[in-house]
Amino acid sequence: MKTHHLTLYALVLSASFISCNKSSEADIESLQEMLESNSYKQGLYIGMEYQGGLIFYLDETGRHGLIAAKEDLGPAPWGCFGTAITGARSFEDGYANTQAILKACPDAGIAARLCDQYVSGDDGKLSGRYSDWVMPSAVQFSLLVQNMGAAGFCGKTYWSSTEEPAGFQAAPVNLAERINQHAVTCAESDPGVYGFFRSPVSKSTNRFVRPIRAF
Repeated sequence: MKTHHLTLYALVLSASFISCNKSSEADIESLQEMLESNSYKQGLYIGMEYQGGLIFYLDETGRHGLIAAKEDLGPAPWGCFGTAITGARSFEDGYANTQAILKACPDAGIAARLCDQYVSGDDGKLSGRYSDWVMPSAVQFSLLVQNMGAAGFCGKTYWSSTEEPAGFQAAPVNLAERINQHAVTCAESDPGVYGFFRSPVSKSTNRFVRPIRAF
């Protein structure tokens, strides 16, 4: 951290030196952009190994975002077929969905419970174990695929934590079905092709799940 601050201080001094020598405004603006850039501040980027998984989303500050586990869990059922869990209807908030499922569904071995029980640590470090994983919402999982690439997810169907109305179906993200509609393979497809896609199925069927966590 001290080295980081010293580097920033040196760059600020450089900016002052440039200004004193009446360099172009473009040079100063370019340096300012670098100082303010999220990637420079934190050194975080999409795909980076961090806090027990891989970063797949960063917010506008570059300091917070979402991490995906590096492995799939399951296959497992969504659980509680026929029981409506109205608190698990969000397409954006996997945390809220997961908490609602865990509270209302006592079934063992369901996808949300696998995520809740998952623990991952930082590779090569004795400290740093993370147990606050949740089941991603439909939009969060779609964002994961768009930002990380579909190749690692093709050939499987993944549960999201988003329940469909009536309590009999939930919304998995079926990449293979989406890609087949465009007559391309995972390697050929671009984010616009394998973006958000849901195909509701029975909550009693087994699907894979990829835990995520916020930081």
